[in-house]
Amino acid sequence: MILGLDDIPGGAGIVSFLIWLGLSGLFYLVCYQAALNVLDDVTKNSLLKIPAMLLAAVPSAGLMAILHYKFLVLFVIASIANHFRIQSLNKEGNKKFEGIEINKPLFYFASYVYLILVFLLADYFQSGEISKLLNR
Repeated sequence: MILGLDDIPGGAGIVSFLIWLGLSGLFYLVCYQAALNVLDDVTKNSLLKIPAMLLAAVPSAGLMAILHYKFLVLFVIASIANHFRIQSLNKEGNKKFEGIEINKPLFYFASYVYLILVFLLADYFQSGEISKLLNR
């Protein structure tokens, strides 16, 4: 006889939690760290940062919707980490923005709009409303 996950008390729940934890790490690295840092490096203090962040939110939210990921906990963590990320961009040892005084309101606005839009779009995509629109 082979034991399955259902035979172990809490086995399926533990595996579900570990999958969620792995997805959280993946989305934190790809949709938060990589996306925001690359867009910041490319756009610097340009106002093109806002539309670039808005466009980048769509594939991030789509990926989360495809994998049925619930973004609320990661949204809170990313929102807090974003504050410290922007604060560290203007410090002395930062070589990326050396000699450039960053426009903090622009960086804050664009990055928080990105995070909020990813959260809202992922929720919208997962709600099934988009499939109703596409089937008309």
